[in-house]
Amino acid sequence: MAEFLRMWKSMKPRYQWAIGIAVVVAAWLATGLILHPRHAANDTSAQANTASEIPTVKVRTLVASDRNATLTVRGRTQALHEVDVRAEVEGVVQAIRFEKGDHVRTGQVLCQIKANDRSAKLDMAQALVAQRDKEYDVAQKLYADGFRSKTQMAQAQAALQASRAGQRTQQIELDNTRIKAPFDAIVDNRYVDVGDYMRPGDKCAMLIAPNPFLAVGSLSENDVAQATIGDPATVTLVTGETIMGKIRFIASMADQTTRTFRIEVELPNPDGKLRDGISADIHIPVKQLKAQHISPGILVLDDTGVVGVRMVDKSTVHFVPVQIVSDGPDGMWVAGLPDNVTVITVGQEFVSNGEHVQTVPDTNSGMPS
Repeated sequence: MAEFLRMWKSMKPRYQWAIGIAVVVAAWLATGLILHPRHAANDTSAQANTASEIPTVKVRTLVASDRNATLTVRGRTQALHEVDVRAEVEGVVQAIRFEKGDHVRTGQVLCQIKANDRSAKLDMAQALVAQRDKEYDVAQKLYADGFRSKTQMAQAQAALQASRAGQRTQQIELDNTRIKAPFDAIVDNRYVDVGDYMRPGDKCAMLIAPNPFLAVGSLSENDVAQATIGDPATVTLVTGETIMGKIRFIASMADQTTRTFRIEVELPNPDGKLRDGISADIHIPVKQLKAQHISPGILVLDDTGVVGVRMVDKSTVHFVPVQIVSDGPDGMWVAGLPDNVTVITVGQEFVSNGEHVQTVPDTNSGMPS
């Protein structure tokens, strides 16, 4: 060490600076090798990890075919005529002439209210009519002989007409004690029993006309222009029955809350098997277009709530909106996709629009063939 110090002192300053700089550089390089001996190896490993993090999805290629587009509307069955038959006079119920579930005919008596003195009042009104009729005949003869004036003749005629009106009133009052069916129907409910007191407006029974029946639903603003009154429609009930009918009504004004338009499909029901309030799907054929058959399980929503599928083009994910043409137990038909398209069948929930993916064919995706 002493010998090195003597040599160092004997050196010129510029050599001392050069040696000092060389020592510092060597120390810096040595520090880098010690602290980061695997830097290059880590870079290579990171690149490998990045490649392995590219998601893998299963895909299947779909080919479009011609398909009759069908609007499907969720709805329910409804009776065309449904009414609560009500009392028009007051009184005690004397008899009930039906049971729930009975088929009744137009004019059939349902509830009988006690007549009380209504029959006597009708007899009095009929007697008064007979009296006024005779008085009018006498007045006519006396007028012809010059013993009655035109005024007296008019008074006799008015009295006769008033008595006849009174008779009709009493007859109506008596007839209304028999509450009758206004049309052929099925009795769906009864509201009174024998001995109950009824007032005008009280319910006797609920009647439902069995034929024809309706299927009612709501069309969106986008679809209402595609349906026309008189068009055929198929109604599938939740019970599995399928019935052919035709559109009989489309509302001209939208519901203020839902912005949808009421639609009614008339259904034949000759055997009276249809019931009010059964859930139903109304299928309305509208036009022919290119569509693909898919499983509903591959549908996704974008950030705005639009329904679509995720397809892959050149290893990049793209979201494509679709229009549901029809839906059934064997799958769903959708339009809006390219004629030949590769869609993601497994993994679509874990990738996003524009993301790069690796693909493998889906040979057992549950997709409709």
